[in-house]
Amino acid sequence: MKKVIFLLFTCLLLTALVIPACVPTEQKGPTMKIGVIGPMEYIQGKHHWAGAEMARDEINAAGGVKVGDVTYMIQLIKADSNEINSITDAASAMEKLISVDKADFVVGGFRTEAVFPMQETAMDSKKIFLNCGAATLALNTPVKTNYDRYKYYFRNTPFCSTYLVQNTVYEIAMAGAILKEDTGINRKLRVAICAEGAQWADSMVQIMNTWVPSKLGMEVSGIWRPSPTATELTAEMHAIESANTDIICPIISGPLGIPYARSWGELKVPAASVGINVEAQQRPFWDVTKGFGNYETSLSSYSTNMQPTVKTKPFVDAFIAKMDDVPTYTAGTYDAIYILKEAVERAGTFDSDAVVTELEKTDFITTVSRFVYTGVDNAPLNNPHDVTYGPGYATGIAVQWQDGQLLGIWPNADYATEEDWKAVDYPGVAKWMAPPVLVDKLKAEAATQPAAPETPAVPPAGEQPAAPPAAGATSYPAATYTNDKYGFSIQYPKDWVERPELITTPFHLAAFGVSGFVPGVIAVEFDTPYPETKEGVVQSYTDMKNQSPKLLSDIKEETLADGTKGYTYKAYYISASGYESTAYVLDTVRDGKQFRVYTFTIDSFAPYDEKLSSEIVHTLTFK
Repeated sequence: MKKVIFLLFTCLLLTALVIPACVPTEQKGPTMKIGVIGPMEYIQGKHHWAGAEMARDEINAAGGVKVGDVTYMIQLIKADSNEINSITDAASAMEKLISVDKADFVVGGFRTEAVFPMQETAMDSKKIFLNCGAATLALNTPVKTNYDRYKYYFRNTPFCSTYLVQNTVYEIAMAGAILKEDTGINRKLRVAICAEGAQWADSMVQIMNTWVPSKLGMEVSGIWRPSPTATELTAEMHAIESANTDIICPIISGPLGIPYARSWGELKVPAASVGINVEAQQRPFWDVTKGFGNYETSLSSYSTNMQPTVKTKPFVDAFIAKMDDVPTYTAGTYDAIYILKEAVERAGTFDSDAVVTELEKTDFITTVSRFVYTGVDNAPLNNPHDVTYGPGYATGIAVQWQDGQLLGIWPNADYATEEDWKAVDYPGVAKWMAPPVLVDKLKAEAATQPAAPETPAVPPAGEQPAAPPAAGATSYPAATYTNDKYGFSIQYPKDWVERPELITTPFHLAAFGVSGFVPGVIAVEFDTPYPETKEGVVQSYTDMKNQSPKLLSDIKEETLADGTKGYTYKAYYISASGYESTAYVLDTVRDGKQFRVYTFTIDSFAPYDEKLSSEIVHTLTFK
């Protein structure tokens, strides 16, 4: 009996000793509650959570967060946004984090369509929200236009969509140079854009469609927009191959990246894949695609071989040990929480306004870069509280799957085309490799190509330019804006969207353009007409809150299709939001009021196209 009692006591003692070691220790004393919101059933949300856990564990183990005389331990609150499937669920999850769970701060977010309502919910409560997933430039625009409401919003990863396109162009340029080097092909390469049908990708597609020819000197073979929930892309791949594509540019952030890569590899499409595929940033990609994702190339934040900062390797190694996976960019919650900790400690309080002030001073070495938020008054894209991009700051990297290894292959100083990027030389970079099926195709073609280098595409002697569209027709698929009050309409490209953020004065009636980007068109009404002179034009643009306006052409008088007298000209101005803009303008007067329709662009992003601009403004029609 004594033996039995002894054994029972021993078992109970062992149980008491073992169980606490298996269960997370409850945090004692004051806590700083950080909500982590994301699609927790998907890799993007899982990495949100894993990065946040690592930061929490390290900070707590090092003594916590010192706020004045009080030390706080970090407590994480997980919120499954389900945002890949439901925008409503995402907004509700953010509301619960703030109202029920009483989070002091929030990090995370992924899908643009969901982050917009999350942002509004957080701003309603003046809750600091560090976005760690959505790239759309327009998410940061309100910080500029309505600072008092939106100053609590910051983006930590990735940098904005405009710069994601810039990096995509750089990686395609490198791939194109290596292809020509390895195969001897001398014609223009052809690029297919394959972007998921999601809002965040809309502006990127428009920009890529412009930049592939203008910046890369390549041709766009077509644009494909599969559903974000598609399970195979056989039809798209057959069409892409039929278009004689050399490089496919994926723009995919969600689970579509798996069937995309699997279809590309299984069908042996003779084209490289170089772009953005978030699924390809993680280790399971190789097994899930059954190796058909070999040679897939994607922008990323982490790899196993490149070291942008001294913190990169320790973080990646620890993440792999924890998750058996390479971190995707959404694991940037790790850096976000460290940045937040530093700001809170400097502020000496959890007060949102005080912490915002300190966040704006951030200059911090993260696991991927030197991190500085863009300024309120000097953000280059009017995107305050965003990731500062470029050499010396956040550059991002590109990775490629090479026979089962996920290797960092860009930035590669050997293939940089701009001087400042030639200085970006991260240790460990590997060389990009073209898929053998593409190399074979291009070598066979190169063997039969003319010896002379290609010449610029110009019409043969005697060939006339294409005829303008017939009256009432447009050369582009068109959408129509009708103003019933003043009885006029204009037609603009169908893939442009309404741009209410550009309506900044009482003169503005409507604005449309590429989502979050350029070019675009604006309709304006002046109760008192301005003279059609240089001085009148300058004054009108000044009154619309623009800076340094000037004429770039003569003012041409003409008769519009309905017999109305009109005036056209080219103008320059610095917009109310700070952009150097080029515009093509049509003015006319009806019933004592002056109406203006003008297209606008920013040449460094989307080159001025006078033919298209003229066609758009000349669709102005009065009843």
